Amino acid sequence: MTQQSELSQATFEAVSEPDLIALAQRMIRIPSFFFEEQDVADDLAGYLSESGFDVNMMTVEHPWEEGRVTRQPIATLKGTGGGKTLMLNGHMDTNVMMSGWTVDPYEGLLEDGWLWGLGAQDDKGGLAAAITGIRAIIDQGIRLAGDIIICPVAAHKLGGTGTRTALRKGVTADYCINIEHAANTIGTVCNGSVRVKITTTTPGLFFRFTEGARSKYTNAIEQQAALIRHFGQSLTNRLPNNWLTHTPHPELADFPMIRYDTIHKEHYGRECDLMFQVRTIPGMTLESVIGDVERVMSEIKDIPNLEYKLTIPANGPDDPYHMEPMEIAHDNPLVVALAEGQTLASGKSAQLGSVERIGNYGDGNVLAAAGIPSVQYGPGDIKVYSEWPAPDERVQVSELMVTARAVAHTALQICV
Repeated sequence: MTQQSELSQATFEAVSEPDLIALAQRMIRIPSFFFEEQDVADDLAGYLSESGFDVNMMTVEHPWEEGRVTRQPIATLKGTGGGKTLMLNGHMDTNVMMSGWTVDPYEGLLEDGWLWGLGAQDDKGGLAAAITGIRAIIDQGIRLAGDIIICPVAAHKLGGTGTRTALRKGVTADYCINIEHAANTIGTVCNGSVRVKITTTTPGLFFRFTEGARSKYTNAIEQQAALIRHFGQSLTNRLPNNWLTHTPHPELADFPMIRYDTIHKEHYGRECDLMFQVRTIPGMTLESVIGDVERVMSEIKDIPNLEYKLTIPANGPDDPYHMEPMEIAHDNPLVVALAEGQTLASGKSAQLGSVERIGNYGDGNVLAAAGIPSVQYGPGDIKVYSEWPAPDERVQVSELMVTARAVAHTALQICV
């Protein structure tokens, strides 16, 4: 057995399941919807500081609500020098609270090997596991050459706003594990997203009208319904005339696809907004999507009185929901180290590719676009639910332990 293998084995044994559960429960018990993460941020800052990290509390500004802020701790475990820096990025904000919970979403119930609670799977459990993995290294007195940066970020649910803020303020690394629910598979290729807004303008008309006015009138919502027929159905890649320009990707064979998100019109308003998102694949760009949408609109001849405006991305040029697709080679040192750690920790061969991140994007997309080689990896599988987001969110403790050990092994391999 090599010295590195001996270190990994000793670290695996040092990962404390009680400590991991306690930290995850501690986080679950603090509500933290996006831009309401302040309390859990403060608590994690204290925990990480006590664990030996240098902690910088960072203010995060809302991208369009002036004056609305939250905060996030950026924690650095300084190495001895000369090694690579590994970032562990996971989000503190939870999903929306869906109806139908059968347990207290803030209790952190531990039962039959499952940890229950809002954020247990997305993303507090995985974040607690990653922190516990690094704590096992610290507790053994191991000094790594490279730095470990733990980024419990705010406002992931708002397009990775916390991660975008950290990047703008100079936080960087050589590699990043973006902790996300993936059933402990390793997401090396992930979809991107472009949101499209089509605003149509039609004259308003009441039930008493002239024939001349009626001849120029088309109901705004009926216009948008007709547009939907031209763009195709949600959640299928069988789109009319295969209108999205792309080269098929073997790991994302069912993509690209679209999903309609909102349609809105005021009662007496002239304008009606239709918003949908395109889940893209590597090779597709914002410019290619814009060109495709413009082409479809220019070819429409069967919708009378069609006046429209396109906004792509839907929230303007700095739309945080615009995500570039990401991909990292399987022979990248980060992928090799994490795959080895996952195999050793689970006793099963690591699965790489789109696997259980298919259809998703994460803050890893933002980091990869900034030039930081990234993977998306962590415990929990949304396919155990009939819908997502879902009530009764939960994660298996065994998966949390695998995550902690795989992350620790990766740090020992990378930060040398």
